[in-house]
Amino acid sequence: MKTITLKEAIISLVIGVCISPSCYSQKWGGNVPVVELTSWSVNINGGVTSYFGDLSLNDLNIGTKIKQESGPAMSIILTRNIYRDAIGLSGQVLAGKIEGRKDDISFSSELIEYNLHARIDFVRLFMSGKYNAFGVVGYAGGGHFIFSTEKVETNDGALKTSKQDTEVPEFVIFFGGGIYYKLNSNFGITADLSLRQCQNDRLDDYVKNDNYDYYTYLSVGISYYINTVKKSKAHIANSNFLFNSVTKPAQCD
Repeated sequence: MKTITLKEAIISLVIGVCISPSCYSQKWGGNVPVVELTSWSVNINGGVTSYFGDLSLNDLNIGTKIKQESGPAMSIILTRNIYRDAIGLSGQVLAGKIEGRKDDISFSSELIEYNLHARIDFVRLFMSGKYNAFGVVGYAGGGHFIFSTEKVETNDGALKTSKQDTEVPEFVIFFGGGIYYKLNSNFGITADLSLRQCQNDRLDDYVKNDNYDYYTYLSVGISYYINTVKKSKAHIANSNFLFNSVTKPAQCD
C-alpha cells in the first residue's frame, strides 16, 4: 500500500500553513511588543469512523453501527481565525478504520485523510460583543484520502480474499458540526460529528451502480488556543519630539 504515516502527514500540514507574525515598534520608550501571534488553535481528538455503503446494515442503529461497522480513529486540526474569532480556516489529518459485513461478504479498511475546510462559530458570529464559553460550530471542506481494504467472500464454504489499495489519493468532501466549552482562555473541550463522501465506490471493495461510499467521524477532543505570544525589548527614549518653544541660553550684559 502506498501510504503516508500519520506523523509525516502532520508534519506536512504544519509546514504547509504559513505563520506570519506582525511586527511593529513605537517611538517612545518602555516595553514595546515586537512580535504578536494571535487567533490560532490546535485541536487533538479521538473517536470512531463508521461506514455507510453497499455492505452496511445498521445505518439506523447507532449502537450496533459503532460496534460492528466502525473502528477507532484520531485526528489533529490546526485552525486560524480570520474574522472576529467566528470564521476560520483549518487543516486536518485524520486516521481511522472501518468495517462491514453483508450476506457472505465482509471487509475491513484503514484510511488516512488530509483536508482543508472552513469553520463558522455561530455563537461568536451573532454574539460578538459578549464572551461565551460555550459555542456551536459548523464546517465544510474537501481533501484527499488513501485507504487499504481487505475483503473476504464465502462461496460454498470456500473463502476468497482480495485486497484493494489506492494507487493515488482519492477525493473526499465533507460537512459537519460540533460544540465546544472553553475551560479557560487557553484550553477547551470539543465534540464533533461529520459526514464524509468518497468520490468513488471502492472503499468497501464492492462496486454497485457507482453509488458513492460514505463514512462518518464522531469524536471528542481538547483544544489549545494560542491567544498571544509576545516578545518585548526595552526601547530607549529618543529625541524625535516637537517642542512648542525653544529655551534660549541666557545672555550676559
